[in-house]
Amino acid sequence: MRKERKGTIELSKTTLGKVPEEGMVNRSGLGQHVFRLRNVASLLLVLAILFLVSRQLLDLDWREVWVSVQGANVELFTLAFLIFYCSFPLRALRWETLLANVGYSRVVEKTMPSVLGLTRVMYLAWFANCVTLARMGDAYRGYLLKKEAGVSFVVTLGTVLAERLLDLVVMATMMGAGVLILFGGSLPTEATSALTAGVLLSVVGAIGLLLMRRFRWVFERVLPKRLHAYYFMLEHGLVDSFRRIPLLVTYSAIGWILEGTTLYATAAAVGSPISVAGALVTALAASLLTTVPITPSGLGFTEAGLVVMLGWLGLDVPAATGVTLLFRIINYWSIVVFGFVLYLFSRNAKPLAKERIEIHG
Repeated sequence: MRKERKGTIELSKTTLGKVPEEGMVNRSGLGQHVFRLRNVASLLLVLAILFLVSRQLLDLDWREVWVSVQGANVELFTLAFLIFYCSFPLRALRWETLLANVGYSRVVEKTMPSVLGLTRVMYLAWFANCVTLARMGDAYRGYLLKKEAGVSFVVTLGTVLAERLLDLVVMATMMGAGVLILFGGSLPTEATSALTAGVLLSVVGAIGLLLMRRFRWVFERVLPKRLHAYYFMLEHGLVDSFRRIPLLVTYSAIGWILEGTTLYATAAAVGSPISVAGALVTALAASLLTTVPITPSGLGFTEAGLVVMLGWLGLDVPAATGVTLLFRIINYWSIVVFGFVLYLFSRNAKPLAKERIEIHG
C-alpha cells in the first residue's frame, strides 16, 4: 500500500509537468462577471425576497431596527470585526498545509507565496464569491496561485475542494454538538433538517473521497482519454491533501469558533446577548446558507435564515434583524468593499483585469 502511494505521488508530479492547463482557464475581465445580467437579476431577486420577508412574514418595523443598530456598542462591534478578520490568516495557514501535503511548499517551490500572500489570494477569492454566482472565487483562487507560483491549477483546485469537504465535516460535527447542547432532545424541525443535511453531505463527501482513487479505472473508462490526466491531477490534489489531519481539523475548528464568536460579540454589541452554543450553531448554519447558488454568497437567503434562527434563540424580530445587518456588514459587505479595493490596487490588479475563470468539463 505504501509503495503504491509513493508511486502515485511521483507519477502525479511527472504528469503535472506535461499537461497543458491553459485550456482549463479562459481570460477576460472579472468585472464583466460582476455586471452580467444573471448577477444583476440575482441581486434584484434578493431585494424582492428581503422585501417580502420583512413586510409579509415578519411584519418588520424598520424604525425599531434602526434604533437597535444605532445604539450598538462600538467597542464590541469593532471587536467582532477584528475577530472575524483573524480567521483569514488562520485559513491561509490551513491552505498552506493542504498545499504542502500535495508537494507545494516554500521549501520545494521557492515561488510559493508566504502565509500573508496566501491570505491575500484567499481574500480576493472570497471577494469573487461575494460578487459572482456559483462560487467562482474557488476557481479564481486556483488561477491566482497558478499565476503567482506557477503551480498546477487543477491540483490547487483539488486542495480547495478538500478544504470545502473538511469544512463540511467539521461544521456538521460542531453543529451537532451545539444543537444538542442548545436544544437537548427537542430540536426544531428546521434545525433537524439542517443538521441532517450537513451529516448526509459529509458522509457522501467522505465516501466519494474514499472511492475516488480506488475506482479511478471506472472514471478512466467513462471520461474521454484527453481528460484522464486532468482527473488524475484533481484526484491528487483532493485525496492527497488529507494528511496531518489533526492539524487540519484544529485549524478548521478554530476558524469556525471565530465565526461563532463574531456573531456572539455582534449580538452583545446591540444589547441582545445570546448563548455561546447558540451563536456557534447559528453562525455555522448561516455559512451553509451562503452556498445557495441562486444569489452571490447566498445573499438574501442568509439574512432571512439568520433572522429566523436568532428568533429561536429568543430575540425579537427588530433585535434579530439588527444583529443580522451588523453581522453581514462584517462577513459580507466589508469583503465586497475591501476586496474591491484590494482587487484594484494589489500588484496583480492590472493583469487580473484581463482575466476570466471558466472551468470546462
